[in-house]
Amino acid sequence: MPKSVLFNESDVLRKVTQLFWSKGYNGTSMQDLVDISGLNRSSIYNSFGDKFNLYEKSLKYYQQLQQEKLTQYMGSNKSPRRQIVALFEAVAEEIINQNNANGCFMSNCTTELANSNPRIHDFLVSNKKTMTDLFKGLILQARREGEIDVRKDADELASYLFSSIQGLRVTGMLDDKKSDIQGIVKQVLSVL
Repeated sequence: MPKSVLFNESDVLRKVTQLFWSKGYNGTSMQDLVDISGLNRSSIYNSFGDKFNLYEKSLKYYQQLQQEKLTQYMGSNKSPRRQIVALFEAVAEEIINQNNANGCFMSNCTTELANSNPRIHDFLVSNKKTMTDLFKGLILQARREGEIDVRKDADELASYLFSSIQGLRVTGMLDDKKSDIQGIVKQVLSVL
């Protein structure tokens, strides 16, 4: 008879995501995972598989949280250009208020594992495509509504916005000075 799960999986994922986010994959030991989760090693292995599988689940958990924030920040009742602006303003506000001391888990993962693990690389490429597709859709809509110059290439601009938001989050780990962060956002958004 299989043992029943006696813990809240979402709570464990929240805790281990924070741990991986702050220490990275390589900096996190199994003992760290045991300590933060309150589970013993066998419970972690039985419920989540190995450390790598738990890391992947943490990335997906973080991705879901970020998608929820994205929806909240951008709001569907704003113009397409305003949605892009609102996203950058919200990220800047997180940085300025130091709600983003660890940067972005996805960006951190990219610098740590994208070149060394094909599964992680594919996951991150898929995440990038999701974001650039979102930006491209907003750009095309904004062009139709006269909010963005129609001569601007939508694919290039979407890639630029994705790269800029990643760079902003990384920069925010080093500099949370309000005028610096707002200046970066102003410069990025000037291309619209």
